[in-house]
Amino acid sequence: MIKVFHIAVREFLATVLTKGFLFGILFPPILIAIMSILMPLLMNKAAPKVKGHVAIIDATGEVAPRLERAFTEDAIRQRRDKRQGAMLDEAGVPKPVQQAAKSGQGEPAPSLTLKVLPIGTDVEVAKAAIRQDAAAGASGGKEADEVSDPRLALLVIPLDAVAPQEGKRYAGFDMFVAPKLDIEVRGDVEAQVREAIVDARITAANMNVESVRAITSRPEASTKAITSTGEKKGSEIAQLLIPGAFMLLLWISVFTCGQYLLSSTIEEKSNRVMEVLLSAVSPIQLMAGKILGQMCVGIVMLTLYGSAGIFGLVAAAMLDFVDLSNLAYLAIYFVIAFSLIACLMAAVGSAVNDIREAQSLLGPIMIVLIIPMMLWMPILRNPNSTFAQVASFVPPISPFVMVLRVAGSEKIPTWQIPASIVVGFISVGVFLWAAAKVFRIGVLMYGKPPNIATLIRWVRMA
Repeated sequence: MIKVFHIAVREFLATVLTKGFLFGILFPPILIAIMSILMPLLMNKAAPKVKGHVAIIDATGEVAPRLERAFTEDAIRQRRDKRQGAMLDEAGVPKPVQQAAKSGQGEPAPSLTLKVLPIGTDVEVAKAAIRQDAAAGASGGKEADEVSDPRLALLVIPLDAVAPQEGKRYAGFDMFVAPKLDIEVRGDVEAQVREAIVDARITAANMNVESVRAITSRPEASTKAITSTGEKKGSEIAQLLIPGAFMLLLWISVFTCGQYLLSSTIEEKSNRVMEVLLSAVSPIQLMAGKILGQMCVGIVMLTLYGSAGIFGLVAAAMLDFVDLSNLAYLAIYFVIAFSLIACLMAAVGSAVNDIREAQSLLGPIMIVLIIPMMLWMPILRNPNSTFAQVASFVPPISPFVMVLRVAGSEKIPTWQIPASIVVGFISVGVFLWAAAKVFRIGVLMYGKPPNIATLIRWVRMA
């Protein structure tokens, strides 16, 4: 046991003390923290100035007057501030950034005017102005300077959009835009046209616009979760993403350290270091020590990333979305998942001579292991489905499926948690037994790499 411990310490230190590991484990959380700070700030930086006019051919005569009020400088700025404030609140941006945006230091409001064209105007001629102004702006130089008020969009409102013929439905409208018109400006113009057409329809039906708008406005729900510390604002997105984050955390820690185990085993075998180690310890002790050492590396990664996630939830006042018992289950399922994957990696690493040969053996295994990643949303939305319950007892994917199920919002049968843990540890024993037999033979064999059928034969004969 002491020899196994010494090998584990050697494997642990050989991994965690490398510059590549320190950079790889520290860089992602630092990058996420930096991006979470920079993204709101960058979103509020000044965008390219949008200046020009929107032309309209209004056959109804009712839509254009309403749009003229919608495209005044004050109306555009109010919509910009309202949209920007809503985005900031929803994203949870710090108050100083919100105040900067509201004080006009954020994105400038577009400078748009509405030009009403005669009803008989040729649509093709009106569209040609968009092409000409866009081409002049793209060429730059003197031609771009001459276009002081470029045409950015053309709206064509048919008569049926407000007053349809008897027995027919309301018609839509046509909107032609410059090829590089800002997407937010395009969306704002489209939204204002829709609102103006609806208002014209309401007026044409001899109804009060304000009253109808008030009646048909969609009521907003204030959803709050009842917790042990009081009422908290609910978040459906958090309830979906937190279980996925649990599984992703388990996946990253398990497969990162599993890859370290695979590469170190192949490297020691190809460099003949393995033969020196086997002169002092048995193959089983060597394999056990390497698995134990890499498991400690995985625990370090799990603890670091998990602590960063918990800190983020505390900062966002969302810790109530995580049941602390799920952290204990995460640790247990990590031991099971890593042991299963490490056995596969150690067996494959001992049987091949380079990483390319290992990829051909790991291909079928990875196809199976990627199932929880591909189907995590169906499993999370229906954790008590037949597939989810069966997959909870099928190694080596069972730990990943169970992490999703126990972290989800729907309660699963209580007996399945201890049952899956017992089945998991039994599977670990079986995998260790099979991996030890492959490791004992493959670690000293060189030449042509074995296939999966050969590995199975080694397990049966060793």
